Amino acid sequence: MSASGLGLLIVLGGLVWFWHDSLRVRERAMQAAREVCQRQQLQLLDATVSLQRLAWCRRAHRAPCLRRTFQVAYSEDGMERHSGFVIVAGNHVEQVGL
Repeated sequence: MSASGLGLLIVLGGLVWFWHDSLRVRERAMQAAREVCQRQQLQLLDATVSLQRLAWCRRAHRAPCLRRTFQVAYSEDGMERHSGFVIVAGNHVEQVGL
């Protein structure tokens, strides 16, 4: 295998890892938003969880990680739509704001 073929394989592997990790973290953000909505008797509009920001961060143990900010939509009465957010650093939900 040539060096360029190996490089392409590494890049593709990285993209597959990022895609898989992003799906897992998105599901974690949706679950956190769902739990907060249940506690506050709100309705989470599931299809509206979307990635808004992606940035590098450092956790307490100094290892680099990705901090993802997701926008979520919820409703108090089923008629009006409100926006909130979920911030996830690595695998840890840092903040949910509704």
